[in-house]
Amino acid sequence: MDPCFETATRLARAIRNGRLSAREATEAHLARIDRLNGSINALVVVDREGALKAARAADRLAARKNGKRDASLGPLHGVPITIKEAFDVAGLHTTSSFAPLKDNVAKQDASLVGRLRAAGAVILGKTNVPELCMDFQTDSPLFGVTKNPWDAERGPGGSTGGGAAAVAARFSPLELGSDIGGSVRNPAHYNGIFSLKPSEWRVPGRGHVPDLPGKTRTVRWMGVFGPLARSVDDLELALRIIAGPDGTEAEAAPVPIGPTPAVKMGDLRLAMIESNPLVTVSAATAAVVQATTKLLAKAGAKVKRAEPAGLDWQLAWDDWSDLLQYEVLALLPLEEREPMFGGADSPDPSPRSRARAARLDMAEFFAVLDRRDRLMRQCESFLDDHDAWLMPVMPDAAFLRQPSHQPLRIDGVEHPYFLAGTSYNFLANLTGRPAIVLPCGFSKEGLPIGLQLVGKRWGEAKLLGIAKAVEKLLPPCPVPPGFA
Repeated sequence: MDPCFETATRLARAIRNGRLSAREATEAHLARIDRLNGSINALVVVDREGALKAARAADRLAARKNGKRDASLGPLHGVPITIKEAFDVAGLHTTSSFAPLKDNVAKQDASLVGRLRAAGAVILGKTNVPELCMDFQTDSPLFGVTKNPWDAERGPGGSTGGGAAAVAARFSPLELGSDIGGSVRNPAHYNGIFSLKPSEWRVPGRGHVPDLPGKTRTVRWMGVFGPLARSVDDLELALRIIAGPDGTEAEAAPVPIGPTPAVKMGDLRLAMIESNPLVTVSAATAAVVQATTKLLAKAGAKVKRAEPAGLDWQLAWDDWSDLLQYEVLALLPLEEREPMFGGADSPDPSPRSRARAARLDMAEFFAVLDRRDRLMRQCESFLDDHDAWLMPVMPDAAFLRQPSHQPLRIDGVEHPYFLAGTSYNFLANLTGRPAIVLPCGFSKEGLPIGLQLVGKRWGEAKLLGIAKAVEKLLPPCPVPPGFA
């Protein structure tokens, strides 16, 4: 077996059964990184010494178990993985691609990193992110540009762009990422892999995007943390390791995940949308939605076009954007916020959102939270009648790299950049619900196109069961041509 082409679940099984050593798995991935990472710049920190040391320790521990490996070794024992650069990994730099943090070395692991280590994972290194994880391209002022392994002229998405490229290029079977507006989902879509955005507060965030010295943490809503992988089984494996409060965030609730059900396609009631009023998807994306819908219906699922009654997409996007801007701008002095007030009349909704939030009006802030609560209830009620909601992840396949101040063109039509890049992902963040991305097809240029299944809050187990049933109908996770 080539360890680099196995999923994390299969690698863990092979190591537990003694068919493969942790050292062999780690050395194979390091060799592949050495050979191919330079062409796409997915990993920006490679901890060769630390990874090999951890792999040797994993093999020694397995040897001491004397045949009792399955029962006593961690679920990721000896499996090499990668971590998004924005998470603290003890002894390694954590900068979030932000110049003031360029010399920051983590003193301890982030909560989720510690849980993955405790499960036996071997950390190969860290993957590239845009500055402060605030773009859906991955162009770091500290580490340079990450390229899409399917086409080096295109971006891999963001902000978990380096991680998605690493998983797609078979540098790593599993990545830990984060998502406040699509940052584990759009990279999975652009790279032809799987990802899971859990419910808000399902997993803790301590150790993600280091706080600046003396600054109060303000980004407290909508951001979540989840895995990217090459199978739904791997998403489930990772989620069960990282889920649960760690005692550092008052909002985190100890809600059990529960067992993943075995789902029959004939029992499924799925809602779907091909496009939404904010940004019309490309013809290629619409074709993938249509083909997937037909595939599911042929397998017995009841699929119909539906969305929550009365859903105002533009107001919902404005509320998501405003809440994010309130968090980002909360500590800026007035003299830095005042220039943003003039954006109120912009034709681009992003400057309009900044203009509203820059006034830091507490009445308006709580009005946004109140509308958010109502929309959460509206979506929960909708999903009482549907097992999941199928929709695009992004309006199109990976686009040619471009400056973020320029409009994004989709089938020749220009759209405001930030609106286009978040138009299909924001809703799950605003309403705190889980979403799973599956690679479902390709554009005419041969670029992958994913779709996402969105479920009820705290409903990861059911959503994973549905995703596993859908995965069985799809081809295997694709390999970029230059990385086969």
